[in-house]
Amino acid sequence: MESPPEIDELVRSPRQDRSRKTLNRIVNAALALIEEKGVDGASVQDITRRARASVGSFYARFRGKEDLLRYLEIQLWTDAGDSWAAALDEHDWNALTFEELVATLVGVLVQVHRAGARQRRILESRRGPESSSAAARSFDRKLGADIRELLLRHEERIDRPDPGRAVDLCVATVRGTLRLRDTDSLHAASLEELDDEGWEKALAGLCLAYLTNGAAAPSEGGQMDFFEIWG
Repeated sequence: MESPPEIDELVRSPRQDRSRKTLNRIVNAALALIEEKGVDGASVQDITRRARASVGSFYARFRGKEDLLRYLEIQLWTDAGDSWAAALDEHDWNALTFEELVATLVGVLVQVHRAGARQRRILESRRGPESSSAAARSFDRKLGADIRELLLRHEERIDRPDPGRAVDLCVATVRGTLRLRDTDSLHAASLEELDDEGWEKALAGLCLAYLTNGAAAPSEGGQMDFFEIWG
């Protein structure tokens, strides 16, 4: 994903390598402090202290803290889109069986939610849980469309009257379930025991059973990690 034009209004792009490194330290320090203390607990002074940078170097890049937060929102999701685009280009998706493809793509969705937890905390602390950035929505639309296209390459395996709608329903079900998990809205002790791998297997099995009308057995899928950018 290309960075939206508005990002140029939020940060003064550094031209020298030293300045780029300083910007990266400021960004990483801000993310760490926001995760530890929330947005209100991460002042410009705290961020620059953690980044081993001067307050002046911060204001050389950003007009203020709000511009930094908006920059983080856009850049995190833009980087995620770039990682996903690289994965689409580099991986031989046609080499996977339908079962492996379902398991792998459900795993991607679980990774997105795990990685996006930090981003959601930033957004929710500022504007409320119903809000999301345009960059996040753009990433979601792209990811959903690409998953749909990949699974419909195996349309003959989908035993439903409308295969496209069936795929969309599976994606929506997985993402909706993960949102409930992430907001502690699934009040079931047995589900609290599931780690990410457990969720991947359970949700992949659920989707596969629905798409094939119970005719296919779950697969372990591939071990693909697209979202290391969040650490």
